[in-house]
Amino acid sequence: MPAANMASAADAEGSSTGKTSIASETKAANATKAATFSDVPKTFWAKDEIDYLVQNGIISGYKNGKFGVNDPIKRDHAAIILARALGIENESAPNPGFRDIPMTHPAYDEIAVLTKYGVFSKAKYFNPSGKLKRSHMAKIITEGFDFDYSYLVTFKDVKSSDPFYKYVTTLGSAGIAGGSNGYFMPNKTINRTEFSVFIARALEPRYRTGVQVEIQKVQYLSDGRLKMDLMLYNNTRNKVFNIQGKYDLYAGNTLVAKTSVPREFKNVTVNPNQKKAVAFYFSASEIKNKVNLNNISLGYEHKWKYYQ
Repeated sequence: MPAANMASAADAEGSSTGKTSIASETKAANATKAATFSDVPKTFWAKDEIDYLVQNGIISGYKNGKFGVNDPIKRDHAAIILARALGIENESAPNPGFRDIPMTHPAYDEIAVLTKYGVFSKAKYFNPSGKLKRSHMAKIITEGFDFDYSYLVTFKDVKSSDPFYKYVTTLGSAGIAGGSNGYFMPNKTINRTEFSVFIARALEPRYRTGVQVEIQKVQYLSDGRLKMDLMLYNNTRNKVFNIQGKYDLYAGNTLVAKTSVPREFKNVTVNPNQKKAVAFYFSASEIKNKVNLNNISLGYEHKWKYYQ
């Protein structure tokens, strides 16, 4: 390929935002026993995500040994899964007032607590057996996990005037919902596999689309800098390079260090669906509060280039 054409082919760019923590990664690392379903072979595209949710008690299969990979996810089942993922299924909550959700309903507690937190809107009916659309999924995951709204990624079929626009773009920007060829398909019904993938991605950045990151270790250096050992994940179909990261590092609720502009990982490329260990350094001037490095979390923005 002529050099000029090669350069133009590399103009494609990607971006993602998110937040990760050492605590959540430890939980994932401790879940090692694989789940077994007759309709989820080892080569199934979402096996890792399904295994992760099963191992952590968030989702289960049917009594016949199947997971129901293509079964539409019902609204009450989605409520149960989301509440478990958030760890709030056992919290007390007032009666949400849905006429079709009596206190004897199997998902009453989960629906009640999610309504208390505003994930579900109050109405006369909940429609528990109704199918969940992708647009509704975007809303309940965005609000359930309290994602900061982001508009880095947009979709051709979800206009800014759409009431679900901010939820859809937020999940797209966070690498949770990738869409297809630039389309989100907001009115499409999602199945149990797809919903499981979305929940797993919300919980664990390692499963998200785009270039994601995990924290391996953080430490203060004697020269005044702060070093982060990171693992970069390229969850795309393309080789990525010119990877830039912009980071906010927290210990609990205290901001430890912050970059004002994105910085490139020099000479770092990552092949499709591969990972690479890298180091990132905050300068002394970027350290805002020097505190004990406990309960660490990292907010991040990534940009990268790839050959189309």
